[in-house]
Formats: sequence, C-alpha cells, structure tokens
Amino acid sequence: MRRFNHLQRVLSICIVVVLCLGCVLMGLRQQALSDMGYSAWTYIQYGLIEHPLQSIGHVFSDFANLWHQYDDNEYLNQELAEQRSYKTLYEEEQNKNEELEKLLDVQNASSDTKMISCSVIKRSSETWNQTVTVSAGSKQGVKENMLVRTSEGMVGLVSKVQTNTSIVALLTGENLINDVAVKMSLADGSTIEGVIQSYDVNRNEYRMSLFNNDASVTSGQAVATSGKGGNYPSGVLVGTVTEIERNDDSLISTIYVKPISNIQSFTYVVIMGNGDA
Repeated sequence: MRRFNHLQRVLSICIVVVLCLGCVLMGLRQQALSDMGYSAWTYIQYGLIEHPLQSIGHVFSDFANLWHQYDDNEYLNQELAEQRSYKTLYEEEQNKNEELEKLLDVQNASSDTKMISCSVIKRSSETWNQTVTVSAGSKQGVKENMLVRTSEGMVGLVSKVQTNTSIVALLTGENLINDVAVKMSLADGSTIEGVIQSYDVNRNEYRMSLFNNDASVTSGQAVATSGKGGNYPSGVLVGTVTEIERNDDSLISTIYVKPISNIQSFTYVVIMGNGDA
C-alpha cells in the first residue's frame, strides 16, 4: 500500500478538523434551536396557563384571607362587647355593695330607731316619680307612714302595707299623702321648723314652708326631718335649700329644696320608725 506523503497527511488532518468543527457547530445550532423552542413554549405556557392559574389562586387566597380577617374582627368585636358587659356588671355590683355598706353604717349609727332593710322590687316607668314597691311588709314589721331612706337621705313614706311587700309614696310625687315635718339648724344654734308641701316638677325641687316666716335662711342650708310629723325619727336628711322666695312684707313665702342626689335611682332602702313603732 502506498504511504501518504506529507501533504496528504496535512490535508487529511485539516479535513478531519473541519468535519469536527462542523459537527460541533451543527450540535450547537440544534441546541440553540431547541432552547429557542423550549423558551417560546415556556413563555406561552406561563402566559396562557400558569400565570392565569396563579392569579386565580392569588384571588382565592386573598379572599380567604379577607374572610378569615372578617371572622377575626367579628370575634374581637364580640370579645370587646362581652368585656364591656362584664365591666358594666362589675360596676353595677360595686355600686350596690357601696350602697349596702353605707346603709349598714346608717343602721349602726342609731340604736333607738326601728330599722328594716329591704330592696326595691318594682318601679314602673309610668309612675317613676310617684311610687316604688319594696320587699318588706307587715310580716317584717312595716307600718304605714314609716320613713323610707337611702344611704343619702329620705325618699318617701310608706303608704300601703301588705304581708311581704309595701308601697312607698315618693317625695317626688305630685301629691304627698302627708306633709313631711322638717327642720333647719341656723348659725346661732337655733332651729326653725316647717313642712315639705309638694314637689315642683318643673324645677325638680321640693316646696317648703316655714312656721316662722321671718327666720334668717340662706341657700345651702341642710333640711332634715324634725320627727314631729309622723311615725319616723328626726335628723334624716331631706335636701338642701336652693332658693328663698319672699312676699311684699319680706317674709318668707316659699323655700325651694333640692332633693338628695340618688333619689332618681336606688336599689336598697331602710324603712325607719320610732322605737315603739
């Protein structure tokens, strides 16, 4: 066999190199075309399928989050409402306890007076300023015309007695069953007396008249029971003088008395009578 000369060997090597380069380039071109095709399909798949599905998924996810947020807000609002309710109940019970403690002090302060503790069981809106029903009656020793007071002072007189309940005519009623005998202590140590005659619904104050019309009375003076008008003791606060009206002779015609502060709202009372009541 004839051997290749030097030129033939060189040409053979060049041809082999060219063929190898051609194969490499063809492979790269096919890979590039494949990559381009893959990229185009990827974009189409993402744009038409994956992205819409992801968007829909995000919408449902956001809706679910909003729904959970709504549930959380409803739960928090309910918890807040319950907290407010508990606070109101706590404050109400606290006020009742304070009222009972003050009434206990009233009972302990006087041993000569007959006292019967009870609670208000009925106060109709239609007769709010007229009467209340309390949880003590003849069985507990209640009698008509006994004085009824809160921790602050007098609120009315017993008008009707039943076995276990009694009806109290309030001082704020339009027509008092009896005038309430009262007194005031003056600066010089003397005492003047009078009666609570009626309640002025326009002023929300009592009308009081004195037996001594030329007495020296000033606003701010305390008015208390005198103990001479019925089956109840003296010294129970009724209210405070707010205004003095005089006639042409400078004599006192009418004194207006502001009631005790809690007369419109009270739960517990003490019914008071003289020792032999």
